[in-house]
Amino acid sequence: MNTDLRPMNLGEILDRTFQIYREKFWVFAGIAALPALAIIALEIANRLWWGLTPYPYSGNISLTLMQWTAYSTALYQVALLLHLLVWPAFTYLTSRLYFGENPTLTAATFRGNAHWKSWLWMAIATWGIVLILPELVTAGPALGTLYLLSEVLNVESNTMDKLADLILFLSFTIGYLLFYWLSSALLFAVPVKSLEELTVRKSFRRSWTLSRGSRLKTIFVRLALIFTGWILNLSLSTVLLLFVRWIILSYRVWWHYYINIYIGIGFFAAYAASTLIGPIFPIALTLFYYDQRIRKEGYDIERMMEAAGMNAFVTTPIEVKVVQA
Repeated sequence: MNTDLRPMNLGEILDRTFQIYREKFWVFAGIAALPALAIIALEIANRLWWGLTPYPYSGNISLTLMQWTAYSTALYQVALLLHLLVWPAFTYLTSRLYFGENPTLTAATFRGNAHWKSWLWMAIATWGIVLILPELVTAGPALGTLYLLSEVLNVESNTMDKLADLILFLSFTIGYLLFYWLSSALLFAVPVKSLEELTVRKSFRRSWTLSRGSRLKTIFVRLALIFTGWILNLSLSTVLLLFVRWIILSYRVWWHYYINIYIGIGFFAAYAASTLIGPIFPIALTLFYYDQRIRKEGYDIERMMEAAGMNAFVTTPIEVKVVQA
C-alpha cells in the first residue's frame, strides 16, 4: 500500500478504498458478517417464537402492512446499531493498511473489544442522534398535523387523503435530508473516537469541525453505496428466485411454501449484500478522516517529522483558530 500522505480527490479516495478492501477482503467481509448473522438470529427467533409479523397477505391487509412496516423499520434500526458496533475494527484495519502495515483479524477484534464499554455508548449515541433524532423531528410534527386536520378541523376524507400523502411525503423527504446531513457531519466521530481515543462529546465536536469541506463527498459515497447495494440485492434475489421457481416447477414442490421461500431469499440476499457492501463506507470514511487532517492540520508533515525522529507539534482546528486570532 502506498503510504505517501497527500490530499486526495474523491476519485483517489474511492480508488484507495477498494485497494484496501481487496487487500483484506475476507477479513473485512468476516467482520461485516457478524451484524448480518445477529440479524438472521433475530429473524429466526421471530419466526419460531415471537411472531411479531403476521403471515403475508392474510387477514386485514392494511394492518398487515402496518405491522410489516413497523417491524422492518425496527429491524433496520437494530441492524444499523449492530453495524456501528463493528466500526472500530473497520477503522483500525483501514488505518493500519493505509500506513502499509499488515493487520490481522485477531488484532482488529482485540482493538475493537479493548474499550467496548465506551464504544458501546458511542455507538448508541451515534445511532440515536443520526437515525432516531431525524425520525422524531419529522414524524412528530407530521403526525400532529394529521391529527389536527382529521380530529380537530374535521377535514373531509377525500381532501384528507391528499393532504396526508403530501404531508407524509414532505416528512419522509425532510427526514432523509436531515439524516444524511447529520451523518456527513457527525460520523467522523467514529474514526476520531477509534484513533484519537477522545471522549464521546469531544469526538462529536471534533467531527463537526473536521468534516467541513467533505460533507457533500461523504453523502455522495453513501448514496452511491446504497444504490449499489440495492442493485446487488435485487440481482442476487432475482437469480435465486428464478432458481427456486425452476425447482418448484420441475420437482412439483408444494406451492404453499413458495411465499416463505420468497421471504427467506429476500432476507438472505439483503444480508449477503450488506456483508459485501458494508465495509466500504467505513473504509472510505477513515480515508476522508485522514484526508481532512492532512488538509486542515498538516498531518502529513506531522508524520514526516515523526519518521525523522522529531516531535511533531499536533495542531487541532481549535488551536488553529487561536493562533490566527
